[in-house]
Amino acid sequence: MATIQDIANEVGISKAAVSRILNRKGSFNAGTKEKVFRVAKDLGYLVPRENQLLDEKFFKTIGAVFPTGHIPYYSVLVSLLEQVAYSFGYSLMICSSLYDKEKEELFFEQLREKRISGIIYGSFTNDVNLPINEDLPIVTVGHRLSEDIPVIKSDNHLAGIIAAKHLIAKGCTNLLYISAYQVGKNNDERYKGFIEELEKSNKKCNAYFTGTNERKKDIPSVISQMFIENVDADGIFVESYTLAVQCLKVCQSLGISIPEDLKIVTYGNQLLNAYSFPEITMISENTNQIAYEAVSALVDIIEHEDNTEPDLKDNQIVIPVSLIEKQTT
Repeated sequence: MATIQDIANEVGISKAAVSRILNRKGSFNAGTKEKVFRVAKDLGYLVPRENQLLDEKFFKTIGAVFPTGHIPYYSVLVSLLEQVAYSFGYSLMICSSLYDKEKEELFFEQLREKRISGIIYGSFTNDVNLPINEDLPIVTVGHRLSEDIPVIKSDNHLAGIIAAKHLIAKGCTNLLYISAYQVGKNNDERYKGFIEELEKSNKKCNAYFTGTNERKKDIPSVISQMFIENVDADGIFVESYTLAVQCLKVCQSLGISIPEDLKIVTYGNQLLNAYSFPEITMISENTNQIAYEAVSALVDIIEHEDNTEPDLKDNQIVIPVSLIEKQTT
């Protein structure tokens, strides 16, 4: 059976401090208290019933605000975030915003009222008011919203470069790019990397952006019009897996053969290819690492005594990407 000394050794504080925390005495940092009780549980230490941690303020919950659960990528990411949060001793409260500004701001208000420990934000709805500088730790996933908020993201610029190099190597000369990215053309790093690499080879690209709110756009019609306007297109980089699947369907309806007539590269998590036929050549991100780094960075802030940001270079972590060639190129 574990002892108080075992807990003290694991946490890195004195035996006396552990004893006082378990007996709810003295003034200690909330993060230290939470760590002591977590270690006690992990080691199987039997806390006296009268001292068990039942106060609501010690139930550790992270809020996760993302656009929607029905998009396959977000389903994968949120599931991974939930697993990682649990491994750190936190539960995950998932909020699906559907890119609705008012809904997101209501979520933030409700999450504050519930006294959650922190927020992982990955929606990027235009002009949403984030609760910055309100003593509520926040980490963003995918895109930087503020220099003051840590961001965990893939190397999106490199993703665009790799996609361009691959399509050029496959002999493509008339390129397209299509995106439903919510932050717009000027902030789309995949687009920037793609265009920069094409320019090095004197290749041109026609780009299409479906708008900031996917619910208000007939995406298949936008895709159809794109192909009708570019009958000589022989290669396309599609910003997301979901959009790439829609491109495949439109190509089938228009009689465009893949990859003979058109080669397709997309971006996403390779697990998603299990739902596609043919499987799509993909710039694959390490979603597992993104989830781990996001939760780890947030927990570092939550459990640090003065809620300062974790020690990140430029307040961000950039995760490498890689090319996985499949049937569409």
